[in-house]
Amino acid sequence: MKNSSENFNQLFNNPSTIKVSSHARVNLIGEHTDYTGGYVMPSLLPYKTSIFLNQNDNNKYSVFSEYFNENFEFNDFIKSKSNDWLDYIKGCLFVFFDENKKIKNTYLKIYIKSDIPMGRGISSSSALCVGVIKALNNFFETGFNKKHIAILAQKVERNYIGVSGGIMDQMVSSIGIHGKAFFLDCLSLKYELLDIPVDWNFCLIDSEVQRNLRESSYNERYKELKKAEGILNTQHLGTIKENQIDESFFENQIIYKRTKHVVSENQRVLDAKIFLQENDIENFGNLMNKSHQSYSQDFEASTKDVDLIVVRSIESGASGCRLTGGGFGGFTVSLIEKNKYDNWYKKMLNYYDQIKFFKI
Repeated sequence: MKNSSENFNQLFNNPSTIKVSSHARVNLIGEHTDYTGGYVMPSLLPYKTSIFLNQNDNNKYSVFSEYFNENFEFNDFIKSKSNDWLDYIKGCLFVFFDENKKIKNTYLKIYIKSDIPMGRGISSSSALCVGVIKALNNFFETGFNKKHIAILAQKVERNYIGVSGGIMDQMVSSIGIHGKAFFLDCLSLKYELLDIPVDWNFCLIDSEVQRNLRESSYNERYKELKKAEGILNTQHLGTIKENQIDESFFENQIIYKRTKHVVSENQRVLDAKIFLQENDIENFGNLMNKSHQSYSQDFEASTKDVDLIVVRSIESGASGCRLTGGGFGGFTVSLIEKNKYDNWYKKMLNYYDQIKFFKI
């Protein structure tokens, strides 16, 4: 079987000059706190997207995706009406050249290989954007640092694609290190790389509930939190503490519930950082459980299938379990003590096929 470099050569009749990779992530705790200027704690996953790139002399962009086995050619950055993954490539090119107006608009051949499950809440789209921006940065030798690459990748998703997300996914995909928790202040963009104790095991379970953030209620939640910021007279909900909100402030009960989740979730991330550093798996797990309860009941971003996975995981011996990612489907993440993992896994196999499990 040919590798992707050989496939690039065969498809485009010359070798790639650039190869970069960017990884998916799991968010251990801190959902919908990033675009409100709060705290998050993701970690990189082994699944990755690789980008192969070279110049194209045919006055067009030519892009191939192994994942979809599709090839497209275009010479403008107009958003398509039917192809989501191609829009991300167009968006990356548009944002990159807009940032570098002195660079001549050079046509390119782009080959994409990815093993990241799509639509599962582990940031396949952000990994793609970070990878393409990184490849363009290397090809044109623009010298952008990793943080700036993340900021440009976020612009693609927010300004071109239209998903009102924060900066977490792009930052951890661009800067994160495997085996470390990435504690990020999404307002200042200051971060810390924290060791994950060796006797902690995290495992993802695929709920097989797919969602498209553009079509889900993700943007609706964003708008609700912006209303909350107006009510509380703050630009960043992430700076508000729990003792600064009261149900009486809100005429709309739904806006209060959304606010309650984000404000309490921010505190949970701060507490989780302490418990991680103290190797306190019980309290870290309890925070994950409280996080999911809030995510499901106050933020209403879970599903019945996901909630059932969480219950079964905890009953089977996990210290904690929660829905990870933007919500409305995707993966759960469970925390299990290393010496309890085999027993937990055996019990969970009574409910779910082994192909649904992704041990980190």
